[in-house]
Amino acid sequence: MSWAAGRDRNICKRITFTQDEWEQVRKLHERLTRYAPQYRSFSSYARKMLSERRIHVTEIRPLTDPEPIAKEIGRIGVNVNQITHWANANEHITPAQVAELRASFDRIEQLLGDLFADKREARKDA
Repeated sequence: MSWAAGRDRNICKRITFTQDEWEQVRKLHERLTRYAPQYRSFSSYARKMLSERRIHVTEIRPLTDPEPIAKEIGRIGVNVNQITHWANANEHITPAQVAELRASFDRIEQLLGDLFADKREARKDA
């Protein structure tokens, strides 16, 4: 039995790239699959690009993009961990450090509130 027997896609073509060409194609594919999961397989992506010459993806992001929020929450978490570590090592914490911790938690709460409000708003508009 041959490789092509019983396959819907029974024509196989080989393609080669230079390192620079491949890097460009890989980055484009990676960027696209972030918003169009149906093209996660490189084969489906390549077929679509070769047959239609382009893939149109409409990216809809909430007003508050979660990536910067996640980074900021991560930084706040590091600060909280440092203060907690210092307090455990020294067995005491100053009122200013308690205020800083409370402010950090308030900021996290605000950021998450903004993110979820944007998500709810996006659902209403959809």
